[in-house]
Amino acid sequence: MASHTLNIPGTTGRVELVPDIWWGRSYLTVDGSKAPSAGKRAFTLQGTDGRPVVATLGRTALFASVPPVEVNGETHLAVEPPPLVVRIIGMLPIILVTFGGLLGGLVAALAIIVNFRVAGSSLSTGAKIGVMIAVAAAAYVVWLVIGGVAAASL
Repeated sequence: MASHTLNIPGTTGRVELVPDIWWGRSYLTVDGSKAPSAGKRAFTLQGTDGRPVVATLGRTALFASVPPVEVNGETHLAVEPPPLVVRIIGMLPIILVTFGGLLGGLVAALAIIVNFRVAGSSLSTGAKIGVMIAVAAAAYVVWLVIGGVAAASL
C-alpha cells in the first residue's frame, strides 16, 4: 500500500505513514527509513531542536484507510476521511443480515470488508460510490445464488 506524507511541524526529515489496513501494523518512516519504535504504536522522530519527538498512531476509524498520528497533543491526518455518503453506502450490504440469516450475514460481512478497502482507496468519491453499490448488488446476487442452490439441494 502507498505511503502518505505527513507535514508535522517541529520535526526534521520527510515523515511518511505506511498503513497496514489488514493487520493494523502501520508505521512511520523518516527519509525512507523506518522510524525507531518508542513503544506500542509509537515512534521516535527527530525534532528541529535536536530532541526526540514521540509520534503515536491512533486507531483507524471505520472506513478510514490510515490511522491518525498524534504529536505533542496535535492530531495529524495523512488523508481526509471519506464523506458521510460513502460511509453510509459502504454499509448497504448489512441489510442482508435482516432477511438473509446466517448466510446473509456472512456475505454481508465479506461485502463490507471489500467496501472498507474501496473507501480507503484513492478513487474519486463518485467512483467509490459506484463500486460500493456494485459490491452491494453482487453480495445480494451471491446470497440469492447460494441460497437457491442450498434450498434446491434440500
